[in-house]
Amino acid sequence: MTIGEAIKQLIPKPEEVLERFSGNQEFMETFILKFPEDPTIQAVKDSCQTDDWDKILTDVHTLKGTSGNFGFEALFNACSQVVADIRAKNYDGARSGIPTVLSELDTVCGVLSQVE
Repeated sequence: MTIGEAIKQLIPKPEEVLERFSGNQEFMETFILKFPEDPTIQAVKDSCQTDDWDKILTDVHTLKGTSGNFGFEALFNACSQVVADIRAKNYDGARSGIPTVLSELDTVCGVLSQVE
């Protein structure tokens, strides 16, 4: 799979993401390909195995920002819901949303791992 194909699969509005990278396609692609190396990913996976809601909030909120900047809309939306639930102290809702965050995260990393 090419990076272009991965971007089409993962990013509904790539033109908006490209703007964030000052129109530099190569720069954008380099950063997108490095996403799976982001230490926040492991932090989210680890914290979501606990009931430490402050840690989960911090980690998922960080992932929300990163995924939003890269245009990974499905991951961003899943993170946004968990963050909103935790802030509302709706821990049952957050707990039920965590599998979606982890699934979307796996999807993004899985697609990017296929880029040759």
